[in-house]
Amino acid sequence: MRKYTNLCNSHRRLFAVSIAVACAALSSAALSRADSGAVVVAQAAPAGAATRGTVKGEHSNVRSRPTLHSEVITQLHKSEAVDVLERKTATEHEKSMEWLRIALPETARCYVSARHVVDGTADVDNLNVRCGPGSSYRDVGKLAKGAKVEIVQRKGDWAQIKPTADCSGWIAAELVDVQVAPAPIASPEPVPSANSGQILTPPVAAPVGPSVSVVNTDPDVLVTYAVKDGYLGSVTESNAPASFELRTPEADRLSFRVAYLEAPGLNLKKYVGRHIRIVGTQRWHKGDRYPVITVERVDMVW
Repeated sequence: MRKYTNLCNSHRRLFAVSIAVACAALSSAALSRADSGAVVVAQAAPAGAATRGTVKGEHSNVRSRPTLHSEVITQLHKSEAVDVLERKTATEHEKSMEWLRIALPETARCYVSARHVVDGTADVDNLNVRCGPGSSYRDVGKLAKGAKVEIVQRKGDWAQIKPTADCSGWIAAELVDVQVAPAPIASPEPVPSANSGQILTPPVAAPVGPSVSVVNTDPDVLVTYAVKDGYLGSVTESNAPASFELRTPEADRLSFRVAYLEAPGLNLKKYVGRHIRIVGTQRWHKGDRYPVITVERVDMVW
């Protein structure tokens, strides 16, 4: 009996040691992945949620990563407006801090390798946009092959460019007054007849967007401000209202249309097959299965 008791105690001690080793390994792995020793935990946000904010502080730093030890990309001043793309909580030196990822303003200094920009066009895919003229600086965005950029000046092997729509940085949340998004508006859903043989697709949730005033005088058309994620595809139907569409991610080899896209003045063709976030005005005519979104801005989702 004593031998059995000793054996059980030995197994319990071995199990406790194994648990301790596993916890230590997980903790070490988390720290190795973090930037500058900060463990970054993503906060859940509504799908496709993008809001506007107003800077509250003078000389507010925008950084390359959500940590106080990362590079300062630019400074914003009181009353400047920003597009808020994401919110995160970062724990650094046992202190938690709220951060906002924002679209970079034109004043931000961004650099790309000059040898990969020919006549203002990126000649490789996924070209890093960095916050300084060197590969040791953090990336703040990427360029697709064929993307056009505006070069400000050249510094040796690096070219300073104006930030693109894909460039973003981080600012302390306490420095920004974020506007509250309006409540979602129910989208009309067509109801097919029982014998129509119509293939049903999942309903599209009405977007939650910034406080933007959209004027609509037609009672049969629902007009809303739309911010949506999806994959860009080309439309082949001759009677379609637009040449491009936004589709859901593929699951079990199935993908569904979310909306038709039209973009006067924008080149959507270069985004075909890519995961993007679009911002624009959505029109949904009563009786139509899908809305049409007039795209004002396109962001890559990495």
